[in-house]
Amino acid sequence: MRDSILIAAVGKTDPIRGEHDGPILHIVRHYRPEAVILILSKEIGKDEKEYHHNETAIHLLDRDCKVEAIPTEIHDAHSYDDFSTAFLAICSETRKRYPDKKVLLNITSGTPQMETALCMIAISDPEHYIAIQVSNPERSSTRTSAFDPRNDLIEEWFETDVDNEEGSPCRCQEPQLLNFRRPMVQLQILSLIENYDYSGALLLYKENQRNFSEKTGMLLEHAKRRLNLEHKEAEQAAMKLGMRDELYPIQRSDIAQLTEFFNSMRIKQLRGELNDFSMRLEIMTLYLGRYLMEKCLRVAMEDITEGRRLKNSYIMYLSKDRCTKKIPGIQKYLDEQFSDKKLGRFEWGKPVNALSVVHIVKFLSTQPGNEKYGNAADELIRWSVLSGQVRNPAAHTIVAITDDIIKESYGNENSAALVRSIRAVLRQAFGNEGKAEAFEIYEGINQLVKKSMEE
Repeated sequence: MRDSILIAAVGKTDPIRGEHDGPILHIVRHYRPEAVILILSKEIGKDEKEYHHNETAIHLLDRDCKVEAIPTEIHDAHSYDDFSTAFLAICSETRKRYPDKKVLLNITSGTPQMETALCMIAISDPEHYIAIQVSNPERSSTRTSAFDPRNDLIEEWFETDVDNEEGSPCRCQEPQLLNFRRPMVQLQILSLIENYDYSGALLLYKENQRNFSEKTGMLLEHAKRRLNLEHKEAEQAAMKLGMRDELYPIQRSDIAQLTEFFNSMRIKQLRGELNDFSMRLEIMTLYLGRYLMEKCLRVAMEDITEGRRLKNSYIMYLSKDRCTKKIPGIQKYLDEQFSDKKLGRFEWGKPVNALSVVHIVKFLSTQPGNEKYGNAADELIRWSVLSGQVRNPAAHTIVAITDDIIKESYGNENSAALVRSIRAVLRQAFGNEGKAEAFEIYEGINQLVKKSMEE
């Protein structure tokens, strides 16, 4: 069954040297490819065009094998710059023409530089390329020179080729090239995780799993799940690693949940995904505002709301009676803050949202004993205003949210400054329970991945 295509740069030992196959002929003998693509440098191309000796030798061995000679403008066969682009283009085109075939790459013919270039192509896609190395024959030969098409008949040389003898050994090898591939893939994975692209890094790991430890894959799986806020799956991976406590330094679930969400926002900002970052800002504002109100300012959400169950959801509505009873003076304050709205005052009975919560937090921060949360409340209000101004563009248009858009609504400060502000408010709200390492957890995971790849 002809399930492969051979690509070879023609060298001066092809097609026959002494009384043995050259590398190209030997690969054809033992792999029987459907076709052979011969890459000809400027120098080799002159002889091959005139005499067709490589094609003739292949057909003497295998009359049904198709042969295609591709002349190139390669002048310096020792210069990577002169041929690397041409090699890659020929290999890519061959893949397209023969999508169901393995592509054999002869890494023995041509100059050492040509051989290395084909090795690199094989390393880049081991699923489709197979590097073939042909060792020198062990038996000595009475004829040590290479075939010369100007003076020799290829038919006579082929008749005396001892590789035609029954039982002659196969000198083809398929080197795994691990010494080349492992460091290349390692650098690619490290580059991906530096950009927090754990999905891409995990895919690359799986394609090269035999080169790395299982721990590397499990760490990448954990990071991917965690960044996607797949909390259950991420925690399961951490437990399989035996690193639950190390990877989750915060034990309180409410603090851990907000920290995880912040970290996902921070990575979005670092990667320049400001549309997604902006869409998460309102959620952060609402839940951090609620945390401050309940845990720091001692007003429970249930004390100021009424809940209603609608189908599969439970929605909390601000109750005027409950809120004004729990927080004296809040009605006047909210009416002042919402005087520019349609009703000219605050509208009760609406579902709880970020803006209403942060204004309640602001009012509470003005009460005796709560003054230290005043700056945090001011920041929450700024985030809520910013969120409202960028939310519609982010959700309903194809216009990208940029730092310039954020600056317009955030006092000429960019998304990086906004992230620092969120972190500062979180750290103040959490106190000693908000461990510093939890806010840099992905940098810690990256170090663990790097270490695992060096073991």
